[in-house]
Formats: sequence, structure tokens, C-alpha cells
Amino acid sequence: MSTARPPTPATPAAPPPPQRPPRWRALFRVLHRDLGYLFFGATIVYAVSGLAVNHRADWNPNYSVEKRTHAAPAELAARTPFTKDAALALLADAKVDARYKKHFAPDDRHIRIFVDNGAATLDRQTGALDIEVLRRRPVLATFNRLHLNPGRAWLWFADAFAASLLIIAVTGLFLLRGKNGITRRGGLLAALGIIIPCIIAWLSL
Repeated sequence: MSTARPPTPATPAAPPPPQRPPRWRALFRVLHRDLGYLFFGATIVYAVSGLAVNHRADWNPNYSVEKRTHAAPAELAARTPFTKDAALALLADAKVDARYKKHFAPDDRHIRIFVDNGAATLDRQTGALDIEVLRRRPVLATFNRLHLNPGRAWLWFADAFAASLLIIAVTGLFLLRGKNGITRRGGLLAALGIIIPCIIAWLSL
């Protein structure tokens, strides 16, 4: 009596090898990634300073204004004649750390003292010293200065950054495929990003 052999299972087909992206797409990914890393700092500088300068009508992006009133000692307020030494003593008493420049008396009651980036007005009758001094914003003022290209070295760096932004923008259009790529959702967003500036430019003519 013969014994039937069980059927030999079919060998599963080998999965197709993964498709490699085109070389130009791989190159775009490398450029987009490495230039983004390289110019991360410059992007922060221009973004922060751009926001600050855009609103310069509402505030001073480089300096803050310190305003306060100090009660001057009666002996200093009433000193006659009011000399440079008296002005220096008054500034020291009020803890004004700006350098003295000059002073004058606009009338018999007031003394106007000028310092670097500010001034103080003394009311000799009340002893009130009104102080107004500009204080440089250390980080933001530096960013704003760099934004305006302070020298040849930064000029070359800023030009390289601008050229790299073009490369980052163009390569970014082709990083994704499918529904989020340039032919669908990405294309709509890119078109919107072009249309909005054009409308604003047309309305501002």
C-alpha cells in the first residue's frame, strides 16, 4: 500500500529590495540638514533682531530707559554755586553710574546734569532729583548690531547665510513625497507662502 506524500509548501517569494531614493533627493536631505545645523545661530540672531526691529515704533530695541526720582541731601541741593564737584557728589549719592559730562542751571530753581546716555534734573527747592538714563540691552543690542552688518567678516558670513537660506528653502520643497509633498499639501502651503507677501506688497503700494 503506497503512502501519499504531503504537498511541498510553496517557497514564499522574496520581498522586493527597498527602493533607494534618487541621488538628488538624498543630496537635498544632506544639504537641508547640514546647512540648518551650521546656520542655526545665525537664524536665531536674525529672527530675534528682526522681531525687535519690526516693533521699534513701540519700544527701543537697543536701550531700556531707567526713570527714577532720588531725594537729594539738602546740603547738596542748596549748594551755591553749584559746581562740578557738587554734581559728582549728587550723582554718587543717587548711585548713578554713568559718566558725568556737564551741567547747567536753566533757571534759579533747577540744575540739569548730563551724563552718558542720560540726564538728571535737580529741583533745588524740593531736593527731588529726576533721573533718566538709557541702559543698553546687552544681548539684544548685539543681535541688532549684527543684523546691520558691522564689518567685512560678518558681511561675508551673512552673505553665506542668505545663500544657504535659498538652498534650505528649495531643498525643503522636495524632502517629502506623497500627501505631504510638493505635489499636494506642501505645494498648497508653498503657494500660500508666496501669495500672502504678494497681497501685502500690493496693498502697501
